[in-house]
Amino acid sequence: MEPFPASPEPEYRPDAKGPAPASVQNAVKLIWVSVGLSLISTVLTFTMIDDLVDQAIESAGSGTTLDRDAARAGVMISLVIGVVIGVALAAMFAYFISKGANWARIVYTVLGVIGVLFGLMGLGNQPALLLVLSIISTLLTIATVFLLFRPESNAYFKKA
Repeated sequence: MEPFPASPEPEYRPDAKGPAPASVQNAVKLIWVSVGLSLISTVLTFTMIDDLVDQAIESAGSGTTLDRDAARAGVMISLVIGVVIGVALAAMFAYFISKGANWARIVYTVLGVIGVLFGLMGLGNQPALLLVLSIISTLLTIATVFLLFRPESNAYFKKA
């Protein structure tokens, strides 16, 4: 008995969606601007680390035995881990969004909305320069999500 013939391999077309519209390209650029702003904010935070440690110790209250060195190490470790994870995620989203992956647009939007909400809640408890950078970062995220859902962006993400 002869086996059934195999179906032909589908033709591989990596750029079937065509070039991304300007709104998607600008959204990807804004993601990279946000990464740069995050790196600047991290460097500034390292320069202000003593003030942040003092603030953390004050907010812990007098009944707590928070060691200054432990607080400093905690702030530094959280900054480094946050930047590494943040840059890696931003790079991944920028790449997949530019290629038209709708899942990346949706996940970026969900994480962006969560980030904006947490960012708005934490606006009052930081030095003035970091406050300005946080506001700019929040506005960049809102603009990015707006660009990702423009009509031409929607059409691009819906293409097969």
